[in-house]
Amino acid sequence: MQTLCRFFAEYKVHSHNRNGLCVVAFMDDHYPVRSAFSLLNKVLDEYQKAFGDAWKAATADSTQEWPFLMEALTKFQDPAEADKLTKIQRDLDETKIILHKTIENVLQRGERLDSLVEKSSDLSAASQMFTLSFSDVLQAGEENKQLLYYTLKLEL
Repeated sequence: MQTLCRFFAEYKVHSHNRNGLCVVAFMDDHYPVRSAFSLLNKVLDEYQKAFGDAWKAATADSTQEWPFLMEALTKFQDPAEADKLTKIQRDLDETKIILHKTIENVLQRGERLDSLVEKSSDLSAASQMFTLSFSDVLQAGEENKQLLYYTLKLEL
């Protein structure tokens, strides 16, 4: 088994030779090498399933109909389809992004909860002050009730 990867203009040329049966692919420079060779292995496997060793008896170039090749060209435009490890890595990256957003949202909710607790404490303190002031009004004599009521009204 022999594998090669060479540059040709803006493309990478990948070739894979397995016991004399060779497959070659021209791919964009950004297509991962691991995915390229995984794809070439799948093409060789499927070719041998479909045609067996008939290629060994060939004495001239020929063209054979092979639907798998067209399906593979479409399917493997996405490198993650060719290489399971690349697909898992992409899924992990997407999960990581979602997790970061979730943590950020939780932290924002925590800040809002802290603000609500602070406002609640302020409201509770104001309520206690009002209760104490009102009890002072009730305990005051008749002549001081009007004055305390007016003072309480100004405080609020």
